[in-house]
Amino acid sequence: MRILVVNVNTTDSITQAIAHQAQSVAAPGTEIIGLTPYFGAESVEGNFESYLAAIAVMDRVLAYDQPYDAVIQAGYGEHGREGLQELLNVPVVDITDAAASTALFLGHAYSVVTTLDRT
Repeated sequence: MRILVVNVNTTDSITQAIAHQAQSVAAPGTEIIGLTPYFGAESVEGNFESYLAAIAVMDRVLAYDQPYDAVIQAGYGEHGREGLQELLNVPVVDITDAAASTALFLGHAYSVVTTLDRT
């Protein structure tokens, strides 16, 4: 299985760190491919950057020319997730949704802690 993990910002070192962490917990035989958008914000901290990231993430995934089985968006928020779901025939999951779902399975409430002023 090949899973694309798409960073929502343009910081390649973050993409590589996310991909490394994902690979470390992936099932045997699963290949994690980290993708960084070609353009966009260095950090997605508000609505403007989120809209820009949505377009950049869709552009980057569509430019990937190898087969893959799923896409995970790595960023807080749904930066283009619904657009990717319309464009692709594979599962598309946002890590925020995945984390919230897991937290709700484990308990009745959860919190999000951030250091970003605008969020």
